[in-house]
Order: sequence, then structure tokens, then C-alpha cells
Amino acid sequence: MQGDVVVFIASRHGGPAYRRVLWRTSEADARKICSDPRTSGRNHMLCWTAQHIDDPEVNRYVRDTGTYAQVLADHHVTVLRSLADTQRRAR
Repeated sequence: MQGDVVVFIASRHGGPAYRRVLWRTSEADARKICSDPRTSGRNHMLCWTAQHIDDPEVNRYVRDTGTYAQVLADHHVTVLRSLADTQRRAR
């Protein structure tokens, strides 16, 4: 049985000591997102993991700028959690 995972931005030239998480999704949706060539560039790529997904020391949700909106729509991805959801819960 597949569970929830986080999709994060991995920089090719290093990055912060934490994961820059865009979304929490199902593993099936994360596989679709991360295998799409539009989510990889010269300096970064989107990756997913099921490890430590609820640990705030490891994961920091970052703002979704809409860069991958078409990828999400094309693959009918359901975002389970994002920075906007995290901010709403904090209020």
C-alpha cells in the first residue's frame, strides 16, 4: 500500500540543510510529477520521498509560484498539503 509523500525541490549545486517542500501528495502522483521532464532543469529538479515527511526540522514548505501548475493539471494530481494549507492551520 502506498502512502503520502512530499515533493521537494532539489538543487543541483547544493542548497539549504532542509528540504524545500512544495506539496504533500500520494506516492502515485509524486511519481507522475517527478518523472515529467518539465520538472527538471539545469539547476534543479523535483524529487519525492516518504522519509521523515512530518518532521519540521527536515521539511520546510515553500511557496508554490505556479510554475508547475500545468504539470499538476496534466497528470490530474491532488495536492494533499502545501504552504498555503500550513499557513491556514497556523491561524
